[in-house]
Amino acid sequence: MTTALAALRRSVIDAALEWREPAARMLARLLPADVLWFVDTPAPVFGLTFDDGPAPETTPRLLDVLARHSARATFFLIGERVRAHPELVAAIADAGHELANHLMRDERSALVPDSRFRRELAEVTGLLTPYGPVKWFRPGSGVFTPRMLRSAAEQHLHAVLGTLVAANRGGPADARIAGELAAGIRPGSIVVLHEGTPARGGVAETTDELLATMSRRGLSAVTVSELTAR
Repeated sequence: MTTALAALRRSVIDAALEWREPAARMLARLLPADVLWFVDTPAPVFGLTFDDGPAPETTPRLLDVLARHSARATFFLIGERVRAHPELVAAIADAGHELANHLMRDERSALVPDSRFRRELAEVTGLLTPYGPVKWFRPGSGVFTPRMLRSAAEQHLHAVLGTLVAANRGGPADARIAGELAAGIRPGSIVVLHEGTPARGGVAETTDELLATMSRRGLSAVTVSELTAR
């Protein structure tokens, strides 16, 4: 590929990345469901969230990175991992981050029978509440139904998705995640990253790079609750 073609390809990719977040906001406005995707705010902040923890391979390093950047985040935690690692849940809360409900297992919540969904949603909230208030939930795989939203509302939980989503998978593409996310982040964006497994160990480096880039742009990472208060 010639230098000119490479530059053109890069400019097209950059433009697509820059428009990904506005396009997601536009789509979210068209959906009738009561789901938080982003926040309309001029404040120089964005919501940073992590799914699928806690885990000893990822959570402690994430907490170190967040502390180094004076950043705050919302951790959407899986119940069975909360049971396995209560000390990590305590560490997240003690560091000033927000705890949120990501159901009991790493599975597609939309396929879970209603009775089990209701029961396990309440169970995970019960596991998290001793460490702090729980206001938010995120369905597994990001797919929701009206039934799920009604069940969550009855338990005083509000659904949160996001406009920018990425998952570290342990391959070469992981090195591009931070740059691709940074190209789309705007004030009020909600960013979704994933931890919780050894293959996602690179999420700490991704987060470090992302926060450094956003700091240079004057944007800070906050919890979902802090974002909605702006």
